[in-house]
Amino acid sequence: MKKLLYILYFSLFTLLVTPLEILSQYNNRIEGQVYAPNRNPVENAYVELLNDVESVIARTRTTPSGRFSFKGIPPGRFIVKVIAIGGNFLEQKQEVQLTTVSRSGGDTAYVDVYLRIDKRGSDSAASMTREVLFVQEVPPEAKKLYDEGIAILGKTQEKGEAKLEEAIKLFPAYFDALSLLGRDYIGRKEYEKGYPYLLRAIDINSRSYASYYSLGFAFYNLKQYPAAIEAARAAIVLMPESSDAQLLYGTVLRITGDFTEAEKALVKANTLTKKMNSDVHW
Repeated sequence: MKKLLYILYFSLFTLLVTPLEILSQYNNRIEGQVYAPNRNPVENAYVELLNDVESVIARTRTTPSGRFSFKGIPPGRFIVKVIAIGGNFLEQKQEVQLTTVSRSGGDTAYVDVYLRIDKRGSDSAASMTREVLFVQEVPPEAKKLYDEGIAILGKTQEKGEAKLEEAIKLFPAYFDALSLLGRDYIGRKEYEKGYPYLLRAIDINSRSYASYYSLGFAFYNLKQYPAAIEAARAAIVLMPESSDAQLLYGTVLRITGDFTEAEKALVKANTLTKKMNSDVHW
């Protein structure tokens, strides 16, 4: 019996540890970006890396610019699987081949994934991927820097952020740059650095769901719960069909002891995700 338990333990240990070990021995990478049908980047989509028998090796979520990255991958055939929970999108898979064998060298594969709307469902996906149109006149020099920043943000993070900073210096009221830069910092867990940009962004455009959601997420992680509640409440007012916003709102309400309202938000999030989000269940 003791031997059987040891074998079982060893098998489970191998199953859980092997993928992490594999993803630390090589210099290969898979970089990509996820887009909605309207070509807008999709934030917070789940991305899974599968091996050739479709077992999950690693998971991540997309950044505010729709980017994702897997590092330390061995050579071979892999599948990138994208699941945009909370929107009415079809699951997407894309095959990737890495050929570099040397551990000292490195191969990088770039993957762009374009999601498709599931026509069997509602039209909620379209609303999940666009905000209220906000138009402002931007100086050409600032717009050029912003475009350059977006182009390199997913590949060279610091250089992309520097371009956005320059664009904001040229035009301090540049909403798109403020919102994207703030959300990018928060996506990298630099909450103290990111939230001031978002406060400035919502000052300029008070109808920005993405800015309010990221602001609420930042305040939640900074344990500034009253501010997190206000930001999350604004996010669900602007986009009630966002499962992420409902989950965030319910989570912060639960922490502050408002269990009745927390339950309502979490039940709504559970319905929107078709009961497939483990965070909601937790």
